Amino acid sequence: MKCVMVIDSSKRNMELNRTLGFKEATSLGIGAMVGAGIFVLSGVAAGKAGPSVLVAFTLAAVLEILLGLCYAELATRYPRAGGSYEYVRETMGPLIGTLVGWAYWGAWLAASSFVSQGFGNYLNALTGASPILSAVILLLVLGALNIMGVKLSGIVQVCIVIIEILLLLGFFSMGFKHVDYSLYTPFAPKGLEGIFAAGLVGFLSMVGWDAIVAMGEEIKNPRKIIPRAIFGSISVVLLLYIGMLFVAIGVVPWGELGASSVPIALASQQFMGNVGPVIVNIIIVIALPATANAFILSISRTAFAMGRNGLLPQKISYIHPRLKTPVWAIVLGVGIQVLFTLFSSINIAVSATGFLYLLTFIFTMIAFFISRRRLSINERQNHFKVPFYPVLPALALVLCISLIIPVGSSGFFTGIVWLLIGATLFGLRLGIPANKLNLEE
Repeated sequence: MKCVMVIDSSKRNMELNRTLGFKEATSLGIGAMVGAGIFVLSGVAAGKAGPSVLVAFTLAAVLEILLGLCYAELATRYPRAGGSYEYVRETMGPLIGTLVGWAYWGAWLAASSFVSQGFGNYLNALTGASPILSAVILLLVLGALNIMGVKLSGIVQVCIVIIEILLLLGFFSMGFKHVDYSLYTPFAPKGLEGIFAAGLVGFLSMVGWDAIVAMGEEIKNPRKIIPRAIFGSISVVLLLYIGMLFVAIGVVPWGELGASSVPIALASQQFMGNVGPVIVNIIIVIALPATANAFILSISRTAFAMGRNGLLPQKISYIHPRLKTPVWAIVLGVGIQVLFTLFSSINIAVSATGFLYLLTFIFTMIAFFISRRRLSINERQNHFKVPFYPVLPALALVLCISLIIPVGSSGFFTGIVWLLIGATLFGLRLGIPANKLNLEE
């Protein structure tokens, strides 16, 4: 059965303004990756692999770069809000596009909960404030900031990321001379299984650059800026990750690091004394909002794109005439993020994020191959192209599939339940008359 699209005149006004440049786009990717990975998940990864977490994160970075190449090509051809959802919908139709968009949205929502919870834990260690209440307040404040305008949000993002990078470089330079190399033996105490398990965590730690493509409709000159911002953010974050992990593993036994809810603060105490955790907690409390802000941007733009196409209520695609922001998409996203923060644990959130994110990447890679096959010669010359096609994209697809195995039963169960909810909503939307839907064949 075909879904026919009938566009009414109001849909022509459902376009976002291109106000973000290279600095804002790159800081969006860096902020999304650094906060969640280093400050919240580094200890989880170290507990799974020991010192070989360095190998796990390097392998994860290779996969991120391969995926980044493919996303850059797709983003230059479909520079619209929604990211993976938009790519799959364009190439594989509304049903699969909706399920992938729903998975992508769910991955960001679940990920945002462990970021906000991480913020709450560090603020609690610093001030004694309630972790959950702090996390909820952070989400509400950032939601209000995003409603006020993406340009303002972008400026705040750039400032936070610059401060974050400078402080992390200072941490590395101070900790390097205190590294005890005996802590690196045995190097791989849990073998290949531990490396792959930590690789999944590393992969989740360094996803976030795809927030750039989710904001594709608001980036100036997307065909040039999006690829550069993706590669720039991944490169910067890889260097920061290796440096931070090297110091943390070298000053704290990996078992203790894995058991800590504030691993970087614990590591800082070894070479800064009691003032170390205080300084690191201040850094993290400043830095994690950049991650949460990037997540809110991606969540709201995916919801906006799905609302514009009739897969969520059309009200979600409303753009405020003065602020030029998708107000109800932001409100919806922040509201669900608050619920995830209140009722999910970090371990469940990581597992659910892993399954949904990997599913999204797998279908996006399939969409990539379909898109490449459809490109005309002229289009191929005018868009960014992945080198060494089809070897590199095929390798990225295989690696994504292999990473699903360590997700575990909780991740599969949570992800499947989320997809069933999305499939049900899609079925309900099909009951609405065709002139109210924006579904393309």
